[in-house]
Amino acid sequence: IIDYEALCPKTLILALEKNNIKTVACQERFIHTFFTSWVNVILDTYYVASEYTANVIKNSKYHDIKNVISMGQYRSDYISLYKKKNIPEEIFTAQEKGKKIVVFLGHHSYKCWFDSYYATATSWSAQVSFLEDVIKFSHDLNNTFLILRYKTLDWMVNPYFKDILNKINDCENIIISDNYKEPYYSYKLCANADLIIAKHTSLADESLSNEIPVLFYEYTHNMKRIVADAFDYSPSGLMCYNFEELLKKSKSLLFENSSELKDEIIKLNKKIYYVKEKGNIKNKIIGNLENLLNSTMTSQNKH
Repeated sequence: IIDYEALCPKTLILALEKNNIKTVACQERFIHTFFTSWVNVILDTYYVASEYTANVIKNSKYHDIKNVISMGQYRSDYISLYKKKNIPEEIFTAQEKGKKIVVFLGHHSYKCWFDSYYATATSWSAQVSFLEDVIKFSHDLNNTFLILRYKTLDWMVNPYFKDILNKINDCENIIISDNYKEPYYSYKLCANADLIIAKHTSLADESLSNEIPVLFYEYTHNMKRIVADAFDYSPSGLMCYNFEELLKKSKSLLFENSSELKDEIIKLNKKIYYVKEKGNIKNKIIGNLENLLNSTMTSQNKH
């Protein structure tokens, strides 16, 4: 069982194949559907994120997989599990005041300046630019409550960010989520959000597959596009290439009863996130894996 299929050394997989050892993995990141030679997979059985993904992989020359099975994004089970349940206190309090909940999913920043210097989407200056947009967003939409969520917060001790973090602290309707003790807390936040604004992350795809509105923050201070050229969500109306576009689309999703963007999210679920059976994805994978193990053991016993 391969934990992260795209990172597993191909030499190891080939050695397993040579010794007739079956290899199995789940698709870790939905975005890998759209990559070609940068992400290639060699497996016996591959549990993938959707029917769309399965068709792309089966017709791709960059993969060597004997059995592609459409199951869904297994971590998306947490979104449906926590939706309108186990509501985080900060969200519950803001909702009681009639606020719309917006979760911003940001990228980390490097600790050392020389790593930051060569990064584009995750440089120190890109981080400051992102936070400045969050502040502007909070001023333009003061009837919202904004939650900034990162994978880690170790970058915040960097003196470079002192001034911008002070500005964030002065905003009454913004918090930086620092609860990392509670398991799957990011999923609890996103499951109960009215809108998610994300620098691209798998959590955004997992939320979209549960029809939670997501807009992609697809620009920095010196780039108009970050990952959009690698794939096309088709339609791509969820991509935002500047602050004005981000603000306009956010207002539409948050405050308009009828929104073309909401219709696009439904279309995405019918097209690229579609699986025949939704929910209990993890259990479906485990059940299929058990059947696979039993059939393999039965075959070996016959020999």
